[in-house]
Amino acid sequence: MSDKSLPIIEDITGLSLSYRFFWRLQYLGFSIFGPADLLPHRDPRQKMKRERARIVLRAHEVAGTSAPDEVISTAAS
Repeated sequence: MSDKSLPIIEDITGLSLSYRFFWRLQYLGFSIFGPADLLPHRDPRQKMKRERARIVLRAHEVAGTSAPDEVISTAAS
């Protein structure tokens, strides 16, 4: 597992407006009040990014479209 931070997926396929709003709010909360330094596999912000990528990947599969490489690599990490 890499020590590099995962990107925030820009693709919003399958993500509702309320999901995106509360996701950003929770991400901001973890950024301000969350743990200081953790390994990437234990960091709650990285976990949120992976879960978001998996939701987008599933939405692309259901729609029958191909997901961007960034989504696939983030979901697989």
